[in-house]
Amino acid sequence: MKRVYGGLVVLALVAVTGLFAKKSRKPYVETAPAYRIEGPAGAPITISEFSDFECPACRAAEGPRKQLLALYGSKVRFIFKDFPLEHIHPWAKSAAIAAECAGEQGKFWELHDLLYANQDQWVEAKSPPEAIEAYVKSLGLDNAAFKACLKDPKTVALIDADVKEGQERWVSATPTFFINGKRFIGGLQLSALGPIWIDKILAKKHG
Repeated sequence: MKRVYGGLVVLALVAVTGLFAKKSRKPYVETAPAYRIEGPAGAPITISEFSDFECPACRAAEGPRKQLLALYGSKVRFIFKDFPLEHIHPWAKSAAIAAECAGEQGKFWELHDLLYANQDQWVEAKSPPEAIEAYVKSLGLDNAAFKACLKDPKTVALIDADVKEGQERWVSATPTFFINGKRFIGGLQLSALGPIWIDKILAKKHG
């Protein structure tokens, strides 16, 4: 299968200009199922990420994302949101559904990490759904509950709601991050400009 590097062209343009992207036109209350949220509810910084499990740029952004969270610790609340680009990544939504169902059993982040760490393997597998299922089995989940979750329309509805929100917020490439409402596209912009924006917010709160 030919790999499509969604978002990399946009990412390169952002890196060259070194400019912040415009804010979303509409303010959003950043919400998601509890299993997709890390960090304290009262944190002064909220980072949300619209991501696609089949997107190589999203996998590459994992390093900068984790470094940023480690740098600011309890000052940051992180929220993952699904934005599968199905027109170029045919298995992204299947992976997102599996991650949601793992989340129902408290294993969202474990499967999240496995899907990104092994992205080349499962995407290029003869049957990506079977490859994903193998990662799920390694987590020791209740298989009957997991299978039922896969077929539950509510699971797909959660992902579709994220996609709708992303579209309303003018998300067109993955990964797209929002830090207290300000948009950053890709791991390079997150690591280069994210700390500047976060420090500015924190300085105002303590000024």
